[in-house]
Amino acid sequence: MPKYRILKMKKIGFLRAAVAIVLMAIVFVTVFSYTTSPIYKEWGETPDSPIFQIIGKYWALGSVPYRDLWDLKGPYIFLINAIGYWLTGTRLGVYAVQIVFMSLTLLCFYKMFRTRFQPGQSLTMVAISLLPLSYIYEGGNLTEEYLLPCLSLSFLFILQWIDRVENEKRTAHPPLYAFVYGIVAGLSLMSRLTNSLASCAAVAVIALYLLSCKQYANLCLNIVTFIAGIVFTTLPFLLYFAHYDALDVMWNTTFLYAAKYAANATKDLAEIGIHYFLLSYFSSILLLALCVWKTIRRRSLTVRTCLWFMSALLPFVWFCQGNGFGHYGMTVLPLFAIAFIEIAELRLRTLAVCVITTMFVACASKVRYMFVIRDRVNDYVSAYTDILESVHGIDYSSFVAYNCDPNIYLALDIRPANPFFALQDFAIERNPLLRNDIVSSFRSKRPEWILLAKPEDETVNIQPMLDESYTIVATKEGVQQLILYKKK
Repeated sequence: MPKYRILKMKKIGFLRAAVAIVLMAIVFVTVFSYTTSPIYKEWGETPDSPIFQIIGKYWALGSVPYRDLWDLKGPYIFLINAIGYWLTGTRLGVYAVQIVFMSLTLLCFYKMFRTRFQPGQSLTMVAISLLPLSYIYEGGNLTEEYLLPCLSLSFLFILQWIDRVENEKRTAHPPLYAFVYGIVAGLSLMSRLTNSLASCAAVAVIALYLLSCKQYANLCLNIVTFIAGIVFTTLPFLLYFAHYDALDVMWNTTFLYAAKYAANATKDLAEIGIHYFLLSYFSSILLLALCVWKTIRRRSLTVRTCLWFMSALLPFVWFCQGNGFGHYGMTVLPLFAIAFIEIAELRLRTLAVCVITTMFVACASKVRYMFVIRDRVNDYVSAYTDILESVHGIDYSSFVAYNCDPNIYLALDIRPANPFFALQDFAIERNPLLRNDIVSSFRSKRPEWILLAKPEDETVNIQPMLDESYTIVATKEGVQQLILYKKK
C-alpha cells in the first residue's frame, strides 16, 4: 500500500478517535459536573465551585481577585471561570470550558494507551479511565480538573522517554518535555501547591538519572527549560496583579495562607471511611502495589519502577495527612493509565478484571447519586431566600452572607459587598492569620445588610461589630440558625 494512503488512514483513524473522545467528554461532564451542567436545576451544595464561579464572573466584569473578592486558591482557577462567564455570561460557559479540558485530558490518555494497544482497545481503556474519575469528580469545576491536560501530557512524555531509555538506550531527556513539566509546576503554584506532586517526583527521578549517566549538559538544559515553563505560566499573573496593586495580597494568599491552611488540614481516616480513602486515591495505591510486586518478582529495581513508585508515593503521603477530599485524587489520575499499561505488560488479567469491576461499581454508585440530586433543592439557599424575602427594601448592592453557603450569590445574582464573602469563620479556623484581615475588612467596609448563619456553640468572629453597629431585622430557625442584620 502506498505510504500516503497509510498516512491518510492513520489520520482518519485518529480523527474518529478524537470525535469519540469529545463525545465521552461531553457525556461525562454533563452527567457528573452538577455545579455547572445544564441538566441540574441548581448549583449543588459544594462550596468550592460557586466560590470560583463568583470570583471568575466578576473578574470578567472588571473586579480584581483577592483585592475585591477573596479566596485562598491561586488565580488560575478564577481565570478559567472568568473565561467561561466571559463567553456566555452564565455557568454554561464554564461547562463548555470543562468539556474542552476533559477532551484534551482524554486525548493524552489515548496517546498513552496507543503506545501499547490498538486504537479500539485504547478507546476502551480511555472509557475505563473515566470510571475512577467519576467517583472523585465531586461536582466538577475544581482546580485539579484544569491541570489534568498538562499533567496527562507530562506523563505521556515521561512514558515515551522511559521507553526510549529501555528500548533504544537513549538516556538524553528532551528539553521540550521539561518545559511542559515546568508548566505543570507553574500552574500548580497558581492553583494549589500540591497539585503537581506526582510530576515533580518524576522530575526529581529523571534529574537524578541524568546526573548518574553524566548527562550534565542535557540536565542543565532541562533545568533551564523547566524554569522557563514555570515563568511562562506564572509571569502573566504576577504582572497583572502588580499592575492592579494586588500582588502582595495575591502572593500572601496563594503561598503563605495556603501553606498554613495545608498545615492545619488533617482528617482522621476513620472519619472519612476506609472505602472512600481507597477509592479516592486508588490510582496511587494501585501503582504503588504494582511497583512493589514487580520489584519483588524480578528482584531488581529499574529506572521505570523508580519513576512510577515515586510518582505515586509522594502524593499518597500527602493524601494520608491532608484533608481527605476525594478530588485530590484527580492529580494522580494519569497514574491509572500508567498502572494499566503495567498490568498489561505483566499480563495480570485477573487483577485487571478486579480493578475494572471495582471501578464500575464505584461509578454506578456515583451515577445513582447523580439521579438522586438532579432535582434536589439546596435547603440552605432556600432558607436564605425565605428570610430575605420576608424583609422588604434590602439593598443587595450592599449585602454579604457570613458563614453561609456561597451559592446564595449565584441564586440571587448578587455581587458580594465584601472581599471575604463566604465561609469566613471556617477560613479563620483553618488559618488563624486571617482573623485580623477578615475582621478589619468588615469594620472598614461595613455593608448595609449581613445575613449570618450562626453555628452552634461557636464564636462568630465579627460578633462584637454586629452587636455594636447592627440591629437584628429577622431570624429563622431550620437547617441553620439565621440572623439578618441591618446597619444602624
